Amino acid sequence: MAKALSRYDTLLCCFFGAAVFLDIPAAKAYNAHTAWTEIAGRYLFHGVKELLGVPVPLTPFEVGSYLSLLMLLAAYGWQRARVWVSLIFLALLLPLATGFATISGIMRGNSLSLAMTQLHFIPLLSAWLAIGYFVGTRPTLLGRLLRILYWVCLWRAVYALYVYAFIYKFSMGDNEYLIDHTVSIFFACGMVYALLQAWFHRSDKQIVLAYTASALLQFLPFMLNDRRASYAGLTAAVLMLPWILSRRMRRALLRPYKYALVLGVGMIAFFSLRTTDQYSFVGAFKTETLGAKELTYRHIENYNLLVGMIKQPVLGMGFGTRFPKAIELPDISFAFELFDAIPHNSVYFLWGFGGPIGLASLMTLSCGLLCVVTRVGRQAQSKSQILLALTGLVVLSQWLMYCLFDMGLLESRSLMLVGIFTGGLFPVYARNIWELSYEKLGKKKQQETDAESAAGEEPQPLSRPGPLIPPPPEFVQQSP
Repeated sequence: MAKALSRYDTLLCCFFGAAVFLDIPAAKAYNAHTAWTEIAGRYLFHGVKELLGVPVPLTPFEVGSYLSLLMLLAAYGWQRARVWVSLIFLALLLPLATGFATISGIMRGNSLSLAMTQLHFIPLLSAWLAIGYFVGTRPTLLGRLLRILYWVCLWRAVYALYVYAFIYKFSMGDNEYLIDHTVSIFFACGMVYALLQAWFHRSDKQIVLAYTASALLQFLPFMLNDRRASYAGLTAAVLMLPWILSRRMRRALLRPYKYALVLGVGMIAFFSLRTTDQYSFVGAFKTETLGAKELTYRHIENYNLLVGMIKQPVLGMGFGTRFPKAIELPDISFAFELFDAIPHNSVYFLWGFGGPIGLASLMTLSCGLLCVVTRVGRQAQSKSQILLALTGLVVLSQWLMYCLFDMGLLESRSLMLVGIFTGGLFPVYARNIWELSYEKLGKKKQQETDAESAAGEEPQPLSRPGPLIPPPPEFVQQSP
């Protein structure tokens, strides 16, 4: 039976549920159609200064995120576990690298206020990684948050299909997307949850049918939303899947995986050759592999960032300035005022403004999180750990694709998902290491006892095996 939520857990679940349920007005969800979730989302995602007139350069979501971290630190205290130290090291990489680049930029005459605007959401990722750690100390809470996301995805899928049918009249027209960019990450996680639950309960046909139907329900708006970065991220997660599964699961899934992989590659190649839309997923794939006939906005933007890297190869341009325009960009300041200060490529953004240190901080963070996701998946002790590992893989791969092709570092809800579902795997990994070490030591003790008995010696009483690593400290404490 699931344990009752503490008041801290309840507050966190409510805050998380509101964040994934409501829409960000700036993201222009549903395009011209104004949903009530967008109207209500204004009070969570708009700036405090805009809402209340208080000169605080934060949104209520950011304030709530930092208060949630302070609440958990006050409740559980600063941790002394090794995995906590590792997580904090990874979480501070981006703030430290961007802080250094900001100081070096200001020393060269850059604007501090512009730098603060450019780096608005960078500390948010660190905060949610730490929050994710505290959530992961209670895996049942981590599972609850995933279920909240799943049920919100079902609601979003139904509402999105309603908008598509009755507002758009079954035609996307000139609309580039159905909902907004980040909701595609939600749907990908929801589909993974549904498909894995169907796999885990494959002996019960009713449950399999229900979860399969829910996956299809989310798949339709996921495709209609048409976010290329999300498609690429989900494809990357599928390609990395064998590396995070145990040997037994790899053997069980090998044949269907090979068939699905060949079919997927064939479909992408077929539709890529036939399409004429360079802004679709397969069209972008065709453009990048066969070469573009004309430069798009993103090509020009990336080229200008590369020019900035060449001019400042060691320290970068420093935050607080705008990137050079070796090729003039179309002026889109009417829609996005900082179009020449915050590019649609977070990887080039960190590399161009932060130099090699900025790029290295993102790559080190990504590799560290991916290693933990992989280890939890391969050492999974239960179905729930497999589910959490696959969710972490899907969230991380999609976020990295958004960083490569869009403003992945500047979208608050994607940072929240990455923090919870990858940071939350650190204590799970630590618990697995502890249990596996005791299991190995127990087997070794038993072998020694059997050998003593065979030799006719008096067997020594079995004692609790001594730890190979320090005993589990705060990361195993229960919720108050």
